[in-house]
This record gives sequence, C-alpha cells and structure tokens, in this order.
Amino acid sequence: MSRDKVRLSVDCTPEERMYIKMLATRSNETISEYLLSFVRKKMPGCFRAHEPNEETVRALRESPDEEGEVYDSVESFWESMGISPDAED
Repeated sequence: MSRDKVRLSVDCTPEERMYIKMLATRSNETISEYLLSFVRKKMPGCFRAHEPNEETVRALRESPDEEGEVYDSVESFWESMGISPDAED
C-alpha cells in the first residue's frame, strides 16, 4: 500500500468545523485522524495500523494518566483554552 498522502476537502460551516474539532480533541485525535477513524471502521481490512513515532510514544509515557476536565458546552471549552469560538486557523 502506498504511503503517499492526498488532500481531502470537507465542506462545512465554521460552527460544524468547531464541533468536529471539539470531538476530535475529546478523542485525543487530529481532525483528520478523527474523520478517518469512521472510514477505517467501515473498511477494517483496508488500512494498516498507525504506529506513533518515538517523540509521541515518549510524550504519552510522560503525560499524567488523568481523565481531564469536562465542559458544559463547546463555548466553555474554547473559553477555558483562551480561544474565541469564532477564531480561524
């Protein structure tokens, strides 16, 4: 299987993007990883498992094993991060 990557565009509103980003963050994934996880579930035999690099493995070992904070809304999450929900990349 080729290791080449291609760019995929998903058309959505800024609000939909914010929700996708929040869901991906809750899963400790990038937006790409989060969306591709749905494809991998539908076609499990077509993809090889992702193996993290040494830096990622080290960061995971050194990170505290805590569940994290829970937020009442997307807006409160972004506010706690110091980011405006209306901010662009």
